[in-house]
Amino acid sequence: MPSEDSKKSKITALRKSTSNFVTKSNAFKNLCKKVFKGCDRDNTGSINEDELYTAVLMVHLTLAKYAGPAACYPASRETVHNLFVASDDDNSGGIDLQEFEAIMVITAASISSRILSYYTLVILLVPYLAARIIDFFELLRVDDGLLKIDAFWDAHAPSWMQWFVDIVPDSLWLALPEQIISLIFFFFVIPKIFDKIDQSSTKAAERNTVKKSD
Repeated sequence: MPSEDSKKSKITALRKSTSNFVTKSNAFKNLCKKVFKGCDRDNTGSINEDELYTAVLMVHLTLAKYAGPAACYPASRETVHNLFVASDDDNSGGIDLQEFEAIMVITAASISSRILSYYTLVILLVPYLAARIIDFFELLRVDDGLLKIDAFWDAHAPSWMQWFVDIVPDSLWLALPEQIISLIFFFFVIPKIFDKIDQSSTKAAERNTVKKSD
């Protein structure tokens, strides 16, 4: 079983190897200080494990306001627990501001990669792929099937439902396929990409830590 000193040194090494332009910024450091102070309700200069998890969530939610959904992807409760145990080297049941900042750097290790990937997908890839998928459907003459459905709808749908459909602007119906495809990317594809980025960042950081310790 690794000693407390070795755990502590690994946390320090992980912090150095996982820092990025976001976590190095003064804004990020000030945010950590503000959140830490807010969670340190008894003003002891330390927070317990439950307060740490709350603080991690608060930091990521605040980052998401400025960086978008890519930043709103906090570490799991299990990960926070392991980091807390490794940082609480004196078994006092609490960690100080410096230790909290180190933990936040680690939990936000891949945030810059996720932000870059997210906006690349949103601005470039998703609209392009959506347009290409729609073009593919047109080649399959899906429009003919939709026209038949539309004719069946006009002949059999209740009048109140037809009225509801008619009041929706045509531009909205035309944009609907692209919106549906975009939602599929946002809810299914992008989270998978974020998982891969986080796994790659964690493995790379651990490899760097092992190399430095050797």
